[in-house]
Amino acid sequence: MKAEKFRVPTFSDKDPVFKDLDTRRSLLLDKQTSNTRAQRSVEEKLATRPPPQYSQKVAELLGESSSSGETEHGLAEKLKTLRAEAVDIEKALSVINQRLEEQRIQANKLVVDACRKEFGRRVAAVVHALQGVAAARADYDELRYQFEDLDIRWSSLGPMSLGFLGEANDGHVQRVTREAKDLGYV
Repeated sequence: MKAEKFRVPTFSDKDPVFKDLDTRRSLLLDKQTSNTRAQRSVEEKLATRPPPQYSQKVAELLGESSSSGETEHGLAEKLKTLRAEAVDIEKALSVINQRLEEQRIQANKLVVDACRKEFGRRVAAVVHALQGVAAARADYDELRYQFEDLDIRWSSLGPMSLGFLGEANDGHVQRVTREAKDLGYV
């Protein structure tokens, strides 16, 4: 059976408060989208109607109030209500976003704590691999020094430059190893 690959948890996976706030934010965003669509629909209806010749009250007195569709006055009131709701949604989103930002600190700590062991395991694996590289480099350098001590022209073998590893005894590998040890990972 293949081991499941490690996955860094989300803030919501580790912090129920963050999850609740994020869910509320998502619901508010859905409500905001729905509100915007409704506003556009009402605005389009109002834009395509001819201007009324008289008020809604006069139309009612004349018996001409529309029972089959929305009246001009009704659409205007609906738009006013939708716009007020949009302002409230925007304020609520602002509060939720601020709370999420504040909660992110705690959620981040929980996620980092949950990943600490796996991170340490992977740092140790890198250090051990680099130590293997350092040992292989030492073996390579030892053979190279033998060629040079015996004045053997070995360039036909295709000498390799390992300068990217830094100095042989105090280079990049040793620095990374020291740093990982100081942090307690090896």
